[in-house]
Amino acid sequence: MPIYRRTDRHRPPLSKQQKLDLFRDCTVVHPHLKKAYEEFRDAISNPGGASIIFLFGPTGVGKTTLLQQISKVMLEEHCPRMDKDSDYLPVATAEARAPESGSFDWKSYYQSVLTSLTDLPVPSKLISKRSQLKKSRRYQKSIGSNRSHLSTLREQVIVNIQHRRMIVFLTDEAQRFSKMASSSRQQAQMDAMQSMASMTNTLHGLFGTYELLEFRNLSGQLSRRSIDIHFSRYQADCDSDLVEFQRVLKSFGEKMALDRLPELETHWEYFYERSIGCVGILKDWLTQAYRKALDENASTLTEQHWQPYAPSVSKCIQMAAEAIEGEQALQFESGELTLLRQKLGLSGVSSLVLPTNNSSVGLTNAQKRKYKPGVRQPHRDVIGET
Repeated sequence: MPIYRRTDRHRPPLSKQQKLDLFRDCTVVHPHLKKAYEEFRDAISNPGGASIIFLFGPTGVGKTTLLQQISKVMLEEHCPRMDKDSDYLPVATAEARAPESGSFDWKSYYQSVLTSLTDLPVPSKLISKRSQLKKSRRYQKSIGSNRSHLSTLREQVIVNIQHRRMIVFLTDEAQRFSKMASSSRQQAQMDAMQSMASMTNTLHGLFGTYELLEFRNLSGQLSRRSIDIHFSRYQADCDSDLVEFQRVLKSFGEKMALDRLPELETHWEYFYERSIGCVGILKDWLTQAYRKALDENASTLTEQHWQPYAPSVSKCIQMAAEAIEGEQALQFESGELTLLRQKLGLSGVSSLVLPTNNSSVGLTNAQKRKYKPGVRQPHRDVIGET
């Protein structure tokens, strides 16, 4: 739906709420979002044996927007097949809820997954094929109820995903899986997720903050069966990033239905400071400012609209500290390569050049000559007596 400005007299006027909804629902495609999107779609198309795709980044970078965009595009791409086959669902999403008791609640998560999958009931004949389910009628009755047993819910999730022939299941706020007492329990969390992905032959995309980094190398098996994608913020020490950040500001201004376009890019340094270079934080902030401008019937967006809603300095310091810590954890360290070579026994091995088909490579002219056994090799004889 296009955005109409007040100068467009021949088009129907929009209410304030409609204008605000249009802005809230819009997506500005910027380089970092596009890069993360393309990497994730490539991982779906070419997983190379992986079953879990980790996508991590700082708070407010736009991970939820990316998840929604991936889901939207995939549903549009597979719409013709979905029209012909009502059982088919290529992608579905759920949010990992924050635990109330301190530990992640798998039961609540499975119920959320079922909510996104059970628009179409699963035929009982499919359930009867599962050896673990002895009483399919009782099982069907307990689907998604608060009294459902955890293993029963897990089985129902598996059956539903298989029945839907799903390509990928996307989980938002996946860092909440890490809310466990010990690293061994965390590994059990990921083992359960990997097992489900394997049993359903469906990729699982986990979107979350840098806390997801705790899962990356819990075991060699998980490292082998997972793909890492970093959705980064815009960096102040990168000139190209600052240019793109200003373009994002300008694009947001162009999507506001105001009489005069706000010149947000001229205040880019202030916006960067309070958003720490994260487009998601920036958009939420501008949405609040835009609402205020609409309520006041302002002709454009000014400082008096956005300054009251700017994130506080203390919040920005906390967000920046978490973002920098996560970024540093991802940076390549030369010591890690040395450690790897030591573990592989390569630390004392010099670079070797494989011989070519010509086996005489590297030999002297004398070494290249071949003589038959018993044949005297030519040499200078001593003449005269000493």
